[in-house]
Amino acid sequence: MDLIDLIVVETVNVCPFCGGALELVENNRYVWFGCRRCMRYVKRDKREVVKRYVDYRKKRFNWSGMMAELYQIYVAFFSLC
Repeated sequence: MDLIDLIVVETVNVCPFCGGALELVENNRYVWFGCRRCMRYVKRDKREVVKRYVDYRKKRFNWSGMMAELYQIYVAFFSLC
């Protein structure tokens, strides 16, 4: 996988550990959510994310729901470390 294959989006969320901006990183298979400054990321399979947050009948993507879940996973996972 080349870095060119990655899509990186800076979010409005702030890392609770260092104060840096959290980012969403995506390629054709995975979605990562984390902090570039402290190099902490959680990874999810894109197909699983799509199953929960895309409604093809209504043609809607629940972006805020996905971002809230990724943030909760990020905080919970790294709070245990």
